Amino acid sequence: MRWIWAGVLVLTLGCEGTIGDPLRDNPSRRPGEFGTEDVRFDARLWRLSPQHFNGELERLFGSGVPEVVVPASAPENGLSDIAANGRVDVGNAAVFAEGVRSVATWIVNNLAATRCASYGTDECVDTVAGWLPAEAFRRPVSRDEENAVRALFDELRADYDYDYAFAGMVRGVLLSPDFLYRTELGEEGDNDEVVELTDYEIATLLGFALTDQGPDAELLADAERGRLRDPDTREEHVRRLMGETGPMWQRFFWEWLHMSTLNSQGAEVGLDEALVAQMREEYDVFVDTTIAQDRGTLRELLTATHSWTRPELAAHYGSSHPGSGLERVEHDATQRGGLLTQAAWLVSHGKRGRANVVRRGMGVFIDAMCFDITPPADLDLEAELERIAGPDATVKEIVEARGQDGTCGNCHRLADPIGLVFESFASDGSWQTEYVADGNPVETEISLDGLGTFDRANDFSGALVDDLRFQHCMVQRLAHFMVGIDVGTPDAITWTSEAHAAFLTSDTSFEELLVAIVRHPAFIERNKD
Repeated sequence: MRWIWAGVLVLTLGCEGTIGDPLRDNPSRRPGEFGTEDVRFDARLWRLSPQHFNGELERLFGSGVPEVVVPASAPENGLSDIAANGRVDVGNAAVFAEGVRSVATWIVNNLAATRCASYGTDECVDTVAGWLPAEAFRRPVSRDEENAVRALFDELRADYDYDYAFAGMVRGVLLSPDFLYRTELGEEGDNDEVVELTDYEIATLLGFALTDQGPDAELLADAERGRLRDPDTREEHVRRLMGETGPMWQRFFWEWLHMSTLNSQGAEVGLDEALVAQMREEYDVFVDTTIAQDRGTLRELLTATHSWTRPELAAHYGSSHPGSGLERVEHDATQRGGLLTQAAWLVSHGKRGRANVVRRGMGVFIDAMCFDITPPADLDLEAELERIAGPDATVKEIVEARGQDGTCGNCHRLADPIGLVFESFASDGSWQTEYVADGNPVETEISLDGLGTFDRANDFSGALVDDLRFQHCMVQRLAHFMVGIDVGTPDAITWTSEAHAAFLTSDTSFEELLVAIVRHPAFIERNKD
């Protein structure tokens, strides 16, 4: 029997959502005509995330600089680097101080990091005072600020040796709020309601939002010229930097699709650590090449039948590998297509036993489609499962019984069909046609009203590309990820609605989506206090 679920709205037991696109055939609701609210968020200070903090250290001092383990802010919807949650306070200030101390000690012992012709001289102190504050603060500094850095060295040198005073000067810069924080305070203008960010604040926002690192020389040059408030100039930088956006996209999809459990789940299902590392490598190269290097689309990301693997991972897939290292591999088009059929996502949402349907179904339904599910707090999942289906039920029988149950069905009939279509992949991401535990055949055929009938995960993944809810969720989460605050769904907000319209007009081009997000006035405007 085929599992069928009609895409109707469910509002019971904390579950809310629909699969399929209820607005697709409604001519009164077209892309770009959804959001009506023109939002601006408040001016703010925004602490560097651990990744950005260490990235900035490498930008300033080169490779080999010690990594500093600093506290991460609380995530939202799986996304890190959330503006409201990042701060330096009494509880974590010592962590920053000790981490920066190790960096300064390393710099003292690495002449190249100082950019000095010779270490141990007054000229070296002047050199560092001349370049470090400006580059660390991501803006020009005044003569007074340069002098304050030099004065810190002189004050320490009166009581300590040269190395200690030099390291103290470096620590002073790296512990400054101008380095630790990104400011988005703007300048007073004629508008009574909003302020525009300064050009250097825009340069910093663009740098981190697009490349996951601070602004490069060209962004800072246009900031100095006062050009970054012009949307055409911001668009020029998006297109110029598109090839460098790979790290940003890698982190975005990793966080949005909740893939951080790859290592732990890989260990649970018995995978070798080296093979798990190859799964992450495949993901990184695929995302970078598809989006940043080839300037591709969501359609390509979720349907491409090729990826880049090493021989061991290709063999795990049952694919032919052309060489001995990391190479482009063509997979069986009847089995794999796109990111959701690659091992990194499958294993991250896999589990030893019979829980793959739930983990993968919920992974798409909750994470990728922005639905909320709140199970009863006192529910004993194992006991309920045995009550519903019995200990010897097949996966398909469990799915059907759970969907029809009065307690569990309110949630599971929404997400379980999605998970079922991925059952051709074992917990370790390999292809399976029958279950090892009991020899029962794998049954995957599902029918989702509004999307269609599927018996293969790659076909379902391709259909997601055209699903309005999936598109809206991705655009909303991407804007949230780039600016550190949830600006709202395209259903309600003009900013994300217009970005979504540009995304669709370009046949799901990621580059055009970025352009639309950064061109909008809300990208550079903040509410007045």
